[in-house]
Amino acid sequence: MKILLDEHFPEAVTAAVRRAVPGFDIQSIHAKNWEGLLDAPLLELLDAEGMTLVTRDVNTIPRHIRARLSNGQTHGGIVFVRRSIPQNNSREVIRRLVDFIKKRGKEDWQC
Repeated sequence: MKILLDEHFPEAVTAAVRRAVPGFDIQSIHAKNWEGLLDAPLLELLDAEGMTLVTRDVNTIPRHIRARLSNGQTHGGIVFVRRSIPQNNSREVIRRLVDFIKKRGKEDWQC
């Protein structure tokens, strides 16, 4: 699994996860200069690169995923961060991402 953190996560989250899980492929949308991309093109890029998106966007991403699947397309996988975790609580996001990667990081999350 390779992870891309959506734009609502600061680069510091990516850096902290890298320190906690050296060698794991996690990138920030900011570092890839993909900020502001619409969901459909972003999902296309992620699919092409085999990357799983970590996001809070439960409003639009699911609709785009369903559209891709109904058109016979795949996606790189999606991990949704719970709304119960405040957006400004980076420590909790980091802790949960590290736990998730240690438990599931070798799995293929495509589709």
